[in-house]
Amino acid sequence: MITNMKSTLIVRMTCALLFVVLTFVYLYDYQAGVLAMAQHVLSNGQTVYNRTIGAVLITLTMYFLHLGVYAITRLKRRTYALTYFPSVLILTLITDIGPNIDRGIHLGGWWLTIPLLLIIFVILVYVAKEYLPLEQEIQYNGFWSQMMWMNLLQLVAMFMFLGLFSNHNDVFHYRMNMEQQMIKGDFAGALKEGNDALSTDSSLTMLRIWSLSKTGQLAERLFWYPVVGGSRALLPDSVTTKAMVYPEDSILWGLGVKYIQKMTPMHYLKFMEDHHVAKAPARDYLLMGYLLDKDLDGFVANLGKYYKINGKLPKHYREALVLYTHRRAHPHIVYHLNVMDADFQDYQTMEHQYTDPRERQNMLHDTYGNTYWYYWQYGNK
Repeated sequence: MITNMKSTLIVRMTCALLFVVLTFVYLYDYQAGVLAMAQHVLSNGQTVYNRTIGAVLITLTMYFLHLGVYAITRLKRRTYALTYFPSVLILTLITDIGPNIDRGIHLGGWWLTIPLLLIIFVILVYVAKEYLPLEQEIQYNGFWSQMMWMNLLQLVAMFMFLGLFSNHNDVFHYRMNMEQQMIKGDFAGALKEGNDALSTDSSLTMLRIWSLSKTGQLAERLFWYPVVGGSRALLPDSVTTKAMVYPEDSILWGLGVKYIQKMTPMHYLKFMEDHHVAKAPARDYLLMGYLLDKDLDGFVANLGKYYKINGKLPKHYREALVLYTHRRAHPHIVYHLNVMDADFQDYQTMEHQYTDPRERQNMLHDTYGNTYWYYWQYGNK
């Protein structure tokens, strides 16, 4: 009897430890940015989410909910871990937050799924309690006992459910984590979010453009990242290209002024330049806008206003000038730089080396994926 009580206690302690640790790490490390955005939107920006306090409070709440379910059901032995299911279900619901939460809260399929899952849970509890008096005593063999592993497998299955049905959109997570870093003024840290990933969207591109501008690297490193949206991704439009937490107005005021009337990013940048209200960062924004739209002629026509062509130019401007020189029969500017000319020649050689289009693109991406040449040929504007 003492051995059975001891074995039951060890199973409970192990399940509790696993649940608390996994829940805290999940909330603190993976979902912190998304939860911060949700609280910001739902409170209309009146409150700020603290990732440590938030993770601790939610974890404790979910654990106390488990204790309440256990007190009601008194599930034991092989089915003890089922008492964590309502906690995992609620955890899944509150972290299934989409990028359109700013348009209102929509439960989607959850309004039907939650009652259905709870009904199934009640049925399982009933069956388990009916079977419990008939269940044979399980010989406890320490951590490797059948009772231990059956409960742990149930917990693992629940957390797999959590991972599958909560928000696991990588790009959305990159965006939310970036915005948290940007609010703190850590733009260099923001640029580390998803910096090795190939997936992106126009909002993530916009956040990276502003962060690169703030760190003085816009014309040096933009095409190190996957880029979509063309010049439309330069500035937020609050619809398809937007920041959820970071104030969008700070981007506009950082470039010059904010106008009430709606303009495309290029129109906005040119308008500010024509009316002499553009700040220094807006110049690189304008030049990079031409490059994002693959408008080499527009880029060349405006580059001389802000830079000496024969002076020290940022990496992507040098790449664009080399490309322009080689692509135009009668270029207005002839630009040569021995090292970069050699690199471009190697790029062209590799381009003609592979007949299969997909293989060619993959090989060029592996070697030249961080250049404007690759974006100009394969990028989605």
